[in-house]
Amino acid sequence: MARIDAESRLGSLREVLALIWSEADRFVRIRLAAALLLTIITSALTGLGPVALKLVVDRFANDLKTSTVPVVLLIGLYVLSQWLARSVGEIRASFYAEAEQRMVRTLSERLFAHVMRLPLRFHLDRQTGAVTQTLTNGMQGYQLVLHTLMFSTLPIATELATIVFVLSRLGQPVFLLLFSGAIVCYSVVFAFAARRTQKAAKSGSAAQVEANAAMTDSILNYETVKYFVAETVVQQSVRGALMRTEKEWVRFSRQFAVNGLYVATLYAAFLGMTMLYAARETEAGRISVGTFVLINAYMLQIVRPVEMLGYAVQTLSHGMANLDKMLALFRERSEELAKGNAALLTGPGTLGFSEVGVSYRPDRSVLEKVSFQVPAGRTLGIVGHSGSGKSTIVRLLTRLIEPDSGRILLDGVPISAIPLDRLREAIAVVPQDTILFNDTISYNIAFGKAGSTRHEVEEAARLAHLHDFIMTLPEGYDTRVGERGIKLSGGEKQRVSIARAVIKRPRIYVFDEATSSLDTRTEREIMQSLREVSFHSTTLVIAHRLSTVVYADHIVVLDAGVIVEQGTHEALLELNGRYAALWHAQHQGMTVVGLREAACDGGPTGDVGGA
Repeated sequence: MARIDAESRLGSLREVLALIWSEADRFVRIRLAAALLLTIITSALTGLGPVALKLVVDRFANDLKTSTVPVVLLIGLYVLSQWLARSVGEIRASFYAEAEQRMVRTLSERLFAHVMRLPLRFHLDRQTGAVTQTLTNGMQGYQLVLHTLMFSTLPIATELATIVFVLSRLGQPVFLLLFSGAIVCYSVVFAFAARRTQKAAKSGSAAQVEANAAMTDSILNYETVKYFVAETVVQQSVRGALMRTEKEWVRFSRQFAVNGLYVATLYAAFLGMTMLYAARETEAGRISVGTFVLINAYMLQIVRPVEMLGYAVQTLSHGMANLDKMLALFRERSEELAKGNAALLTGPGTLGFSEVGVSYRPDRSVLEKVSFQVPAGRTLGIVGHSGSGKSTIVRLLTRLIEPDSGRILLDGVPISAIPLDRLREAIAVVPQDTILFNDTISYNIAFGKAGSTRHEVEEAARLAHLHDFIMTLPEGYDTRVGERGIKLSGGEKQRVSIARAVIKRPRIYVFDEATSSLDTRTEREIMQSLREVSFHSTTLVIAHRLSTVVYADHIVVLDAGVIVEQGTHEALLELNGRYAALWHAQHQGMTVVGLREAACDGGPTGDVGGA
């Protein structure tokens, strides 16, 4: 199991380094190379510093009587080695900072773009808070890992190698053996600690992601929380997640502290053995006083690399734990937007479904052998109860999901042969639940078409019967709509959605329950706008409220994923089947609603409304 964990960590580390190198441009690579070279120089100078100190001590102890090197020069060399070690380190930090910030920007952009290109399957299962925390943790983990490798692991290796080289030139193999033994023992302790702390760090990172997901979900649904006076409920949920986060990171810190105690014990033991042996050799005259000082300096100096190594283990464990979920995101397969032949997207816009079937799960079929044709410029109505598969048709048409069987044709060409980005540019969807960005009205309308001009935005707003309303606002088109468009009414948001669709100048309009959440009067106004903007385009109107499809050229009735009836509105009424039954049931309900609205408007029953 330990071997598998180690291989997994090494595999993740290689994956991170490969990702960093693949995303690094020439600017980053040059600066990382410079920082790497300066790191090696700094560590070598740090390891050679005690040698200069040895020469100074031997000079004062008259052990170098034949030396012609002035003591001032020897002291100058010692001071110079210390100054260079620190000065070069500062220059290295400057080079590294430039490369690091460029890589943070590049990786953040790529990661965000990758998440946005992931298929619907991923986004249906994801939690917004978990994804955002994963992105944050991933970038923090990348910085921790790269910083640790550059400023801890590599300097330690270089400094220890320098010390081993110097000790090997003293002609005292015992010192080299003791020093090497200390390094081996430290390595064993750190390897053991790394395995334990990695597990604790993963648990802490996962708990942190869970806590952030719970907080974000509660904030996004704050209205529901307030409606049900559930502040205490969500607070308890978040508190539980935060307590688990606290527990896991405390466990991580304790394990790291235990590792520090092991290291301190090893250090004291090897320091004692080395100093006792060095003292005996000095008294016997086999080594000079300067050599004794050198050995003592190296044994004391080994503490700093050991402490850095301990910090590196902790930081790498933390960083790799944060990176695990980000790497998992990168492994998710994204949509291939440009795959296909754009030249196939020609023709007037005839749409056809041929024996299309799809299942979200093996035991649940959503659509079965659905077939229909929509001639260019005509309107198809699709009706059915909730769960009958109406909205699945929209997802299939825009290739958010792929059919299990059958074909979807646009002007006789399978849509799978058309580049995904070009296909979606040719289709405009007005959904039931209009989600707007927390920006201006102008931005939300222009979002439908990249590079839209202000004139195009205003023209789209006029076609959606929204321009006059916008001009009554103090800031006009620069009015901010709030998060998810909360500052606008349902009808106003729907008109913004229509304008956003209109500005695309699409070949196919899809109105997916576009008026189901509106009152009858607003529905009539919106439907008039929809008919006007889509008059000459191929149009799909998906609804469970039949009043929105009576003008369609053809209507299909879905039930449990199967087309049970189809024809014009009049033909379906004459058939006296499910459509007719649904029509009569809804017509009676609409009659009552119409009388109530008339009363409120001061119509024939206005006296009742007034009362």
